[in-house]
Amino acid sequence: MTELTCASRCSMSPYARTNIFKRMVHIVLSLMIFRGFWLPTGLAASPLAGEDMAQEAARLREQGEYSLAIERCAQAIPLLMEKGNVEQAAACSQLMQDMDIIMQMHPHTLEEATALIRKTYPQATRDNIALWISSDFVNRWFYNGETHYDADVAANLSYRYLDLMLNDDAKRVAYNHLVLDVLAIAQAQPQEAFRQYSKPALYRGTHTLRVSREKLPQQGTLKIWLPIPINTGPQTGVTIESISPEQWLMLPPSIDQEIGLAYFEVPLEELTDDLSIRLAFTFTHYEQHFNVDPDLIGEYDEASALYQKYTQASGNTQITDEIRQKAREIAGEETNAYLVARKLYDNIVENVTYILMPHAAFYPRTDMVESDYVHRLQQGDCGAQSMYFTAMCRALGIPARTTGGWQMFSGEFGGHFWAEFHLPNYGWVPVDTSFGQTAFFSRDVTPQEGKAFVDFCFAHQDSMRCVVQEDTDVSLIPPAQGTVLLPMAIQMPAAEYSVPSCEILTNVIPENWTLSCEKLEGN
Repeated sequence: MTELTCASRCSMSPYARTNIFKRMVHIVLSLMIFRGFWLPTGLAASPLAGEDMAQEAARLREQGEYSLAIERCAQAIPLLMEKGNVEQAAACSQLMQDMDIIMQMHPHTLEEATALIRKTYPQATRDNIALWISSDFVNRWFYNGETHYDADVAANLSYRYLDLMLNDDAKRVAYNHLVLDVLAIAQAQPQEAFRQYSKPALYRGTHTLRVSREKLPQQGTLKIWLPIPINTGPQTGVTIESISPEQWLMLPPSIDQEIGLAYFEVPLEELTDDLSIRLAFTFTHYEQHFNVDPDLIGEYDEASALYQKYTQASGNTQITDEIRQKAREIAGEETNAYLVARKLYDNIVENVTYILMPHAAFYPRTDMVESDYVHRLQQGDCGAQSMYFTAMCRALGIPARTTGGWQMFSGEFGGHFWAEFHLPNYGWVPVDTSFGQTAFFSRDVTPQEGKAFVDFCFAHQDSMRCVVQEDTDVSLIPPAQGTVLLPMAIQMPAAEYSVPSCEILTNVIPENWTLSCEKLEGN
């Protein structure tokens, strides 16, 4: 299937971002001629002390002068390291990485964005393009003296203006097939109301990471976190089949914790050949069918650890006064948790526009928070919509979380997140608002099929999923010292270099990594 669904096109996905990584101009990386600490070519030695340079870099960052700030950081780091000021050198290195990532997320000038839209939609008029690119829903960032547009500025137009999507014959056919495939699952669900989990599917995934030695520093330690499945609810039997080489694995894989990770430390002084890591895992994932009787829901134990944890704001799931008010407005007079959750689900499916998002530019890298972003702009992708649903549930005292990792709709792993809310006597009930919106993306889907599909995505779920973490913004194991590429969700390897330097390794690991999928058993 082509790259289509909300899940396979989710901006959290490494697959949707592969071409973006390749085509972006990595400003800092282009300056790096050799390993270690260096003074950038063409920059005159500054009489300022390293501490003063670091402060100037921070000021330049606040002023939006990212390229100048990066250059100043590159000057400051070796001077700070020479003085033994490792803490400030690390802060400088993190500042460089943050600015580089934000620029990667928003690479296009106005002229470049306009040209990209014109190329993607040749039928669009000049007035169409001018209207589209000036719209408030377009993600943009001001730096280096001008406004820059996000990498998905063209792709997002087909979700905002559905005629662009509906007139694409390839997408029309692919989305229709996906809807029909899922409706077949819905029609074949177990008749017994008590069978929440059924029809398991067994999968194997294989991480392969190969990086040329010349792309890595000569010294220090390269820390790598590989995402792996966890045992939770509908997912069982997680097994690590093989790890090579084993000597770099520092901790037992965390398959029974909140987030699944295999943590490696590579001593670069000992690395003489290319970096090569291979890890294979298997897991079983079940279909979920929750046939809930609203009258049989028990009472919440508000003193329990589960209730306390999953009704509080956290990370990108913030509960603002406006979100709380919106949740109450949607719920109205309804107090039954199951029926309230359905109202929240329907509201998001019907009113929040699906768009791909520059997640790496959000909290904790900046003060932008996902749930608030979706509320204010009424748009977002799979993870953002799910965090918004979770925030509204929590605002009303319904325990909820945003869970996920990957989907396998096309037979390969693609990044995806959805939500779950907890009901006494039933457990964690799945909700997938963005997947439900797939019903709107093909003219071939009838109104009856569309309604059935939207209904299925509330309290039901296919087995084509892999859970890597139970909630977003869960700390890595062990915690990273700085901010990794996408700290809220790990769907690709996370990496960190132990020595503060001018080298930015953020993209080196994901660009040289693949994850293959093999279905071993199941329909």
